[in-house]
Amino acid sequence: MHKKTLTQKIKEKAVSLGFAKVGITTADDFSQYADDVRSRTPHYDFLTKMPRSPLAGAYPRKHMPEAKSIVCVAYDYSCFAYPRKLTDSVGRAYLSRSYSPPADTLNGARLALLTNFLGENGCSVGEGIELPERLACARAGIITFGCNNFAYAEGCGSFVILNSFLVDVEMEYDSPTMERPCPPNCKLCIEACPTGALIKPGKLIPQNCLGFNHWAAKTVPEGIREISGSRIHGCDICQEVCPPNKHALAHGTLRDPFLDLLAEEFDLEKVLLMDEAYYQRIIQPIMYNYIQNKKVFQRNAAIALGNSGNESHVPALAAALDNGDPLVREYAAWALGQIGGEEANNALLRSLSGQDLPEKVKEAITAALHKGAR
Repeated sequence: MHKKTLTQKIKEKAVSLGFAKVGITTADDFSQYADDVRSRTPHYDFLTKMPRSPLAGAYPRKHMPEAKSIVCVAYDYSCFAYPRKLTDSVGRAYLSRSYSPPADTLNGARLALLTNFLGENGCSVGEGIELPERLACARAGIITFGCNNFAYAEGCGSFVILNSFLVDVEMEYDSPTMERPCPPNCKLCIEACPTGALIKPGKLIPQNCLGFNHWAAKTVPEGIREISGSRIHGCDICQEVCPPNKHALAHGTLRDPFLDLLAEEFDLEKVLLMDEAYYQRIIQPIMYNYIQNKKVFQRNAAIALGNSGNESHVPALAAALDNGDPLVREYAAWALGQIGGEEANNALLRSLSGQDLPEKVKEAITAALHKGAR
């Protein structure tokens, strides 16, 4: 009987753990990636100036001189039927709980089991190294690229989470798929992006992206707020309009009982006024990736409530305006101005007459009253 190679064993193990795709490439540098990111300043300054810059991972052997290979895997999260109540506000990648999953979760355990398997089979695995995973996975032959900047895996669309493992063992390498197979005249994702963040195929201005503004922007520009709709963490618009993704989503039928439970309690007013218990039970399990401070979620919820134009939300926004963190109060004032009406204006006037009003909150209230007076 033919003895399996280490490469074959690793691939079989990855599939048995639930990964949809697995491929292996060399540990060579990704110098072109680093040069490309540096050339896109100032739009990518947030990456190049981070204390732990992702660009450092473009040179794997600087972190692990003995590195020989990169094992790449893709997890398919398109197979689930996500509750509409949640997808109206939260991106599917976050609802899947598979992106940078905590160690004590099912998806975290999947990564740990593959790491352990590599170690048990003679591979030393690099730790704390952030590789450019889309490029690594394309070089390993398991994904291609879409015009919307997302990675695509056959049969999964762009609803995949990528992970990579830097190891010190030489293996059998797969053929690269460094390509963009989108039809040459297809601009559906570019045309659908509500903020114009996608400027041309494969090129993005992060600061215009709704998802970026949900977590990285200290101040969300007025125009971005109004376009956010009900979204508070992530945006799937450019993925939803893509034909291959429509096919993938049409086959998403698996129910996730945990998401069904969360959907029963998920409510934007509750997010706006949440206490620590609500945050830990409902928000943190699906939105732990980038935002660690409750007030940012509350700010985003205030924007979403303001965009609803629904006067029934005025009491909750008035409560946030009077009792919330200065950031939450500022955006609650903006939201009341968006909704308008007598009740909203009265709430703004009451708060304006209060003592020790932070300057930014006062400015937001004044602007909201001015908007309501027009």
